[in-house]
Amino acid sequence: MADNANELFESLSRELNVPRGQIESTCQTGNADGLLKSIDSDKAKKVESILSDPEKTREILSSPEAQALMKLLNNK
Repeated sequence: MADNANELFESLSRELNVPRGQIESTCQTGNADGLLKSIDSDKAKKVESILSDPEKTREILSSPEAQALMKLLNNK
């Protein structure tokens, strides 16, 4: 499970071109504003689109990777 979370953090870090620690902090606090301001505007719009659509958000949060990440974050 931790390996999946590590892979997810690393993948997001590469994809968004932001430090892994910033992504982890965003996940722990639930405040994505700082992260969205620091990424490419097209990617930020895509993330905002997903977060504003309850069905898309639900679909992503129900993925095995997201479930593993949430479980990892809840244990910290």
